[in-house]
Amino acid sequence: MSQNAVRTQVATRFATGAAVSAGGLLCLPSLLGDVDHIHVLWPAISVFGAIALTIMVWLAIRRVSPSVSTQAGWMGLFVVFGQAVDAVSTAVGVDVLSVTEQVPLSRAVLELAAILPTASLIGVGWLFVIVKMVLATGLVWLVATDSETTPLGTRLLFLGAGLVGLLPGVRNLILYTLG
Repeated sequence: MSQNAVRTQVATRFATGAAVSAGGLLCLPSLLGDVDHIHVLWPAISVFGAIALTIMVWLAIRRVSPSVSTQAGWMGLFVVFGQAVDAVSTAVGVDVLSVTEQVPLSRAVLELAAILPTASLIGVGWLFVIVKMVLATGLVWLVATDSETTPLGTRLLFLGAGLVGLLPGVRNLILYTLG
């Protein structure tokens, strides 16, 4: 088996494991007997929204620059998915569940959206989603087209960027599930 095939297989397994883990964490509270109220509607909507957003963004990347999607591979897709989970779960939390954002820069983006005329119609989370997806796409684009980054460096950058989005997103999902 070629080295590229092995890398693709490892990246595929990792991304699949991350997605299954995020979904499995949504089911975890139902396995706990001492949890009185379990709310899975909004976390489930967040996960499905993140998956749909990831597909749309990745298809756009593939359409605009097939070479970028090929160079980035599954790890680039993981970056987009991880950031989408955080973005969508934050938007749902802020717009639907009345959660307040703790990260100052994220809160500033949400406050900017709150003063726009669209806030009363579609909420404030949409701007946060757009900013996160633009940053994730830009990072994937820059790293995938950088000829000086080693393959290991590229994978590590993508792994870090994906986890920086996925972990807070999964935290949001767990908090929303437990109510």
